[in-house]
Amino acid sequence: MRNLTKMNDGNDLSAVLENLSRRNLLKGAGAAALLAAIGAGLPGKALADTLAHVSFVGWEGYDAGFHIGDFLKKNNATIDTTYINTTEDIITKLRSGGMGTVDLTNFSQMYVALMGQSGLLAPIEADKLKNFSQLMPFFQTLEGMEADGKRYGVPFTFSSCPLIYNPKMVSSPPTSWKDFLKPEYKGKVALFSDVMTNVVVWAPVATGTKTPTLLTPGELKETIDLLIKLKKEHVRAMPASLGDGADLLIRGEAAMIMGWEPMVLWCKAKDVTVEIAKPVEGTWAFIDTFNIANNAPNHDLDLAFIDQAISLDAQLKFGNDNLLGVVNTEAAKKLNPEVQQLYNFANLDEYFAQAHIYPRMFPAESDGVHVTYEEMLDGYERFLKA
Repeated sequence: MRNLTKMNDGNDLSAVLENLSRRNLLKGAGAAALLAAIGAGLPGKALADTLAHVSFVGWEGYDAGFHIGDFLKKNNATIDTTYINTTEDIITKLRSGGMGTVDLTNFSQMYVALMGQSGLLAPIEADKLKNFSQLMPFFQTLEGMEADGKRYGVPFTFSSCPLIYNPKMVSSPPTSWKDFLKPEYKGKVALFSDVMTNVVVWAPVATGTKTPTLLTPGELKETIDLLIKLKKEHVRAMPASLGDGADLLIRGEAAMIMGWEPMVLWCKAKDVTVEIAKPVEGTWAFIDTFNIANNAPNHDLDLAFIDQAISLDAQLKFGNDNLLGVVNTEAAKKLNPEVQQLYNFANLDEYFAQAHIYPRMFPAESDGVHVTYEEMLDGYERFLKA
């Protein structure tokens, strides 16, 4: 599952993405391609008498399905894992010599098309995945998985950043993120400690935009100004982890928080009842995917691993163990009822009408109108220093 002990504050993003552009990423892709050409005689998949070492760079827990039953034994393979703290860790790994050694990654849907266009990911042949047809139709046709007519990601799990509140500590259920600004909740609200989450949630609140990853300089300034006002005048804490955020609710230190669906059940386990509000501005959803790195040493076997990750058994175990949304149709039906209720599987359109999907990433290079990813990070740095 996503690392709950460390959340990104934007400082490492700036270094990783300082020169993030199609041109610069392709430089790394070219170098990897040269190395691949030199070693072209090596096999691309496990031979019957050779143990294949599949390298996975992604979120902790997302590899659990590979250990179900005899999957590894049957494929004569092992899984070598490198867990990440932020999505940008994958970019760093691939650009610093990982292409040609890394097999599987976990980009969120916002990154997939750009990473494919930039040469960091290899196309995925969905017709070779027997379980792809078992995905809910919503995820089979999810926007942002393709670039230039090729697929670069397969949805695996989803969740969102809902407004979670303690009904005993509010005068009425919150209807807007602006409720964080009410005088009666001063010092009783908490923000995420994550750059993307804060910007894409609060930009619609500050500016009314429907596309918070396409901000003009003026819209970014309004967003950062509002975040600074929240931080200075209203916020009790920006917990370093999601677990710490849940503790604020459990201890009664926060009436409302930018949260995560599993927090509802974490609090319930401590005999504290919290609920999910539906702010008029909505929130945003994270859809994590499986990808194959460009020049992966075990491409065909990697397809088998992805197929396993979206299988009924793997999805069912992952969803119940981590209290997260799943994409396999039958798995969703068989999840524990309390997990099913968190994600409204009966009406995903309604869920995603509230938890918005933004398939477009902030521009890597200036288009003359909108701020770039690096400029957004500069703005967020102003918030952190305020």
